[in-house]
Amino acid sequence: MEPLHAFFGPDPESYNSLVDGRTGQDGSCRPGIAIVASAVAFWANQKDAPPKLGEAALVFNMPIEAVRDAVEWHPFMQLLDSPTVALGDRRIGIVSPS
Repeated sequence: MEPLHAFFGPDPESYNSLVDGRTGQDGSCRPGIAIVASAVAFWANQKDAPPKLGEAALVFNMPIEAVRDAVEWHPFMQLLDSPTVALGDRRIGIVSPS
């Protein structure tokens, strides 16, 4: 996998929220990819139809490329459409664990 989008902090499990002026667990003030990927997976799984990356980017207020990285990182999510489809229109699929 290519390097992660700069949206994510260096610790995949860190919330890194800015609380009381502190900069989070690793000092980056950026969330870990594991936290974001779990949130996107939960949200996508609640939808009646596979949501698009662009919709997720709006809901989570983050770059489409970062949503793509989170989907590709998560073991139970995948992109359903061909890479020739515009990034914002690609759909997020949930894979059932076996």
